[in-house]
Amino acid sequence: MSYDHLLSPGRIGTLELRNRLIMAPMGEELGDENGEVSDDQAAYLEARAKGGMAVVMLGSVGVAHPVGCSNKRQTAMSHDRFIPSWRRAADRVHAHGGKIAMQLTHAGKIALQDTMAGRPLWVPSEPGPATVDPLYGMVTAEEGAMMAEPLMTPDSKVHYRVMDHDDIATVVDQFAAATVRSREAGVDAVELHGGHGYLIDAFLSPTINTRDDEYGGSVENRSRFLVEILTEIRRRVGDDYPVWVRLNSTEVGIDGIVLDDALHNARVAAAAGADAIHVSAYHDPGIATGPTESYAPHVPELLVANAAAVKAVVDVPVIAVGRISPEAADGHIADGAYDFVAMGRKILADPDLPSKLGAGEPDDVRPCAYHYRCIGNIFLRVGTRCAANGFLGREDTLTTEAAPVAKRILVVGGGPSGMETARVAALRGHEVTLAEGSSRLGGRWELASAANPTNGELLEWLRRQIDQLDVDVRLDTHLDADQVQAMAPDAVVVATGGRWGRPAVDGFDDPRVWGVDDLGPWLLEGETLDAERVVVLGGNVPGIGVTEAATRQGADVTLIESGPAFGEALGLPGRWRAVNDFAQAGVHLVTGAEVVALTAEGVVWRSNGTEQTTPADLVVVTSEVTADATLADELRGLGLETHAVGDCAQPGYLEGAMRSAVELAATL
Repeated sequence: MSYDHLLSPGRIGTLELRNRLIMAPMGEELGDENGEVSDDQAAYLEARAKGGMAVVMLGSVGVAHPVGCSNKRQTAMSHDRFIPSWRRAADRVHAHGGKIAMQLTHAGKIALQDTMAGRPLWVPSEPGPATVDPLYGMVTAEEGAMMAEPLMTPDSKVHYRVMDHDDIATVVDQFAAATVRSREAGVDAVELHGGHGYLIDAFLSPTINTRDDEYGGSVENRSRFLVEILTEIRRRVGDDYPVWVRLNSTEVGIDGIVLDDALHNARVAAAAGADAIHVSAYHDPGIATGPTESYAPHVPELLVANAAAVKAVVDVPVIAVGRISPEAADGHIADGAYDFVAMGRKILADPDLPSKLGAGEPDDVRPCAYHYRCIGNIFLRVGTRCAANGFLGREDTLTTEAAPVAKRILVVGGGPSGMETARVAALRGHEVTLAEGSSRLGGRWELASAANPTNGELLEWLRRQIDQLDVDVRLDTHLDADQVQAMAPDAVVVATGGRWGRPAVDGFDDPRVWGVDDLGPWLLEGETLDAERVVVLGGNVPGIGVTEAATRQGADVTLIESGPAFGEALGLPGRWRAVNDFAQAGVHLVTGAEVVALTAEGVVWRSNGTEQTTPADLVVVTSEVTADATLADELRGLGLETHAVGDCAQPGYLEGAMRSAVELAATL
């Protein structure tokens, strides 16, 4: 494809843009704790400007910092002292021809930093009782403690301040003052966050806003707060400074904003001076799967129809969002459904996506694996990361710049950690040999790719990258320590994977039991799964993949996990999505279970002191993985510079493989 429409110049207000690609505003927890733009954030933005995005944007910039902030590393624009760090970030973005924007936010009733400090949460109305989805409990003890941190400090207190007219005027002033500072800092535009449960959205929502004054009741009254903010901003900065609004087009799972409300809100925002409307969605925050059904949809193009509906009623540009591929975006823009596309997860996975499309190299775009680590880390209040891109959030410290000295690097093992190590090392100018014992690159990730096509996209990308680089790939090559020593490399990277075993209990030598390495004939060669009742042991990513594949083929599947959570290696929204979908598909889900034995009747397991037996025609063991440093230890014993990455060093599945590979290869 030429992507003529997606890559064509565009305009939002007075802002001239080189294409129609906008970096979606996201929480990233990369800022300094004092509210300034950190070096990591500036590098994160710069990398995506360098990669060709028209606009790069930081999400959730506080207008009343520290009041109204949801995270401890949230960036701010509530005081003049924040201007210099924003100016530095703007300079780094502008050096690559990109534009920089900030999304201004007051978190209102979800301002966890206020709860943590004992300050009242600013709200339009006293909230009703909250519901809590049992799926929220699908976390480890460590994750639970991280999520609960705002409620566990000595000063923590949940209480509310129902805003009076003076409070409303204060927040209007805060948004307007932050916009003025943004202009002074050389930031090219601001977006007002009018969605996702934050303060502006709380006024817009008929569920949250139960006021009986001129700010509540009718849709006209509920939008008054937003209109007053826009009006005051325009009074202070005039019509020349680009300002737009992100709005919910629907609220999933609650009797909240519907599309007709959104159309009204879009019209009045445009009339009050918004230069564009960014069409998103929200959900009942009590529903754990809400993010994957609203602003970060698991279903591609979920919100496109809503964007098109908004486009039909406003005369300003419309920005669409929500798992939209470049190909689809190009077609939708051509058809007039919307004007710009905001990309989040895709541009985290590959910051060079626009430039690769422009160069006619779409197959070189690293695909998102949709493990939801980027979003999941925000729930845990730590810096964003990406399962597929180990560079994310560390673009200054981890790079592919040329190494000071070119070395002869031997990588043993052609799974994802070996391929990513070889790829990054070759980009840095090293002479790389990649030895793989089988006839294809991929290792056990090939099994994961057969179970889930999204995994397969990343595997094919890695294979293409290796093929394009000057890497000496040697397939069907098993190397022992003596053979490696004879090759005389300057450094060896062992990426041979972990050791996969079976439970050390009675009965697991039965032919009904498969280990991970027995899955090839079924997943890769198309053999029929001759089993009606399948028990999968181990609820992490490998077990989830096997469960998906077996369920698709009609098996009655029981997934048994010893810990408290399935999908521990997934970001939380992805984990909750998988568990929800399994439950709806009829998968039997068991956590906190100890496997006791395998008998003729089935798998015997114990939970809370009670034993149960689950009948099984087939048992697939994915739970018994340990590091395997045998070869690495032998090589170190021979005096060779030796490194280990991926599961052979520490089981971490895809994310661990890619991260350890980048951390090593960027420093070799």
